[in-house]
Amino acid sequence: MRDPRPIEKPKQLVVEGRDAEEFFAALLREMGLEEEIQVQSFGGISELANFLKAVRIAPGPDGSLVPELVSLGIIRDAERKHPENAFKSACSALRGAGFAAPSQIETFEGDIPRVGVLILPDADTKGMLEDLCLRSIENHPVRQCIDEYFNCVKQQLGLLPRNMAKARVQAFLAAMREQVTHLGVAAHKGYWPLSDHVFDHIREFLSNM
Repeated sequence: MRDPRPIEKPKQLVVEGRDAEEFFAALLREMGLEEEIQVQSFGGISELANFLKAVRIAPGPDGSLVPELVSLGIIRDAERKHPENAFKSACSALRGAGFAAPSQIETFEGDIPRVGVLILPDADTKGMLEDLCLRSIENHPVRQCIDEYFNCVKQQLGLLPRNMAKARVQAFLAAMREQVTHLGVAAHKGYWPLSDHVFDHIREFLSNM
């Protein structure tokens, strides 16, 4: 398990993986919230519970006691689970670390800290951050090229990549003039239209922190 970085801001956003950390850092900057909210990766899903326990005792930036947390947001992928099951898993990790757990997805509850959980791509759909990013570029001219590429792959090989969302993201990024291989770096470069309506529920969640 990775240890939390020193707690520099009383609003903490913990997300799943380094790519997500970079993506949400870019989104917070686009929203003008980067000075209010600190984003950190908790690593993989199985590491969330221990990461949250470590957050409770993490030091401040100068080694002092951690500033009082005002709000704590958790964002993780549903992956193959129904979002409600992923939400229950996150709430279990929160309670195990001594935090309050919200009663609904995408809402903040409790006093200090207020706690909220958001499941990607949304509250009703299995999947991950990659699926949401792909929704944001549905009208991009490269999408047709991507579809044609994977149709060809299936014809030639008789099968498709195990994780099609990740594969489609990589195909899209490979088409950019300045190629990058990480979804989060692509967010900083403006390859994902962060103002698109598909991210509205995330922006609302972050604003509510």
